[in-house]
Amino acid sequence: MISSSVGRGKALPFKKPQPVKHKKSRLKIKYKISLPLIILLLIFGYLVLSIGGEIDKLNNMQHSVAELEQEMQLLQERNSELRQTLTLLESENYVEQVAREQLGLVKPGETLIVPAN
Repeated sequence: MISSSVGRGKALPFKKPQPVKHKKSRLKIKYKISLPLIILLLIFGYLVLSIGGEIDKLNNMQHSVAELEQEMQLLQERNSELRQTLTLLESENYVEQVAREQLGLVKPGETLIVPAN
């Protein structure tokens, strides 16, 4: 007979050990993703990438337009300068000056004097 100190000489019945119940871990969270959600996310991603590409193209075009407007302004200024030069070249005073200085021409009744070097 087995003696026990719990109950004055009485033997306690043998109890089968119960399995230890583990608490559910809060770290183990499983996510269920449905097919429509995946498709929706893919469409959203595609739209974001497409719109981003179009915005980049728009920025590049705006930069190009600004450069072309600046170049156009410079060309308009150059065109104005050339028109003024053309007006000067077509004037009678300029034609006469060139004829006298470069071609050595004189008006009737004038005498050409050439300095001796």
